[in-house]
Amino acid sequence: MKLLAIDSSGDTSSVTLIYKDDILSYSKDHSRKERPNWNKLLSSVGINSQINISEIDCFAFGRGPGSYTGIRSLASFMKGLSWTQNKPLIGISNLKSIAYQAIKQKNDTEFSVINVALKSDLDEVYFCSYLNSPLLEEQEEEKVMSYKELSNPRLLSNPSALYVGNGWNDERIKLDSNTSFNIHSDALSIAHLAKLKFDTKENFAPEDANPVYLKDTNYKKISNE
Repeated sequence: MKLLAIDSSGDTSSVTLIYKDDILSYSKDHSRKERPNWNKLLSSVGINSQINISEIDCFAFGRGPGSYTGIRSLASFMKGLSWTQNKPLIGISNLKSIAYQAIKQKNDTEFSVINVALKSDLDEVYFCSYLNSPLLEEQEEEKVMSYKELSNPRLLSNPSALYVGNGWNDERIKLDSNTSFNIHSDALSIAHLAKLKFDTKENFAPEDANPVYLKDTNYKKISNE
C-alpha cells in the first residue's frame, strides 16, 4: 500500500507518505492564509526524488472544515494529482482527524463519545460528535455552532464524552475534565483514516472529493471538463 496524504486546514501544513511498511511525515508552520509550495512539501517525504508519484496507489487530503484558503488550494492541487495519475482521491474531515488523534493518545475505551470543537475565524466553532469506534461514526452532521449553543449544560455534562479541540478552550465553556484542547488535524491521522476507507474497496473518484466549509463561500466545485 502506498498512500500520500496532505493537510493544510490551519496554520500548519503536513504531509504523510505510507509506503508499504514505512511511514514518513513532515510538517511546516505558516500563516493561516499562506499557501504552501506543494511540490516542496512532497519532496520532504521523497516524492519525485526517491519515490515516483506514479507509484502512489491513493491520494488523500483534509477536506475541511478549516481555513478557506488552505482547503481550497489543497483541494485543487490534490484533484490535479489524482486526475493526472488516474488514482483515487479521498477527502477526510479535519474534525474526524482530531477525534482519531484523541482516541490514539488516550488509548482506552473509557469514553463512548468524542465531541470535537474547532475555532472558526468568527466567534463560532465547527462541531461534530463521533462514536468511539474503529470507524468513528458521526452521531450528527458537522455544523457551525455559536458559543451560546456550545455552552449548553446538556452538551457539557456527559461523563462518557471526551471534549477535544481548541474550540472548547474558552472562558464561556465550563469543563473541568475529559478535555484535550491542543490536538490539531494533521496528515498522519488523515492518512490512517484514508487507508481505512481505501480498504473498503469503494470507488473514490476525484470529482467527488470536494472541500467542506460549512459556511457560505464563493468557491465553485472543480469539474473535470
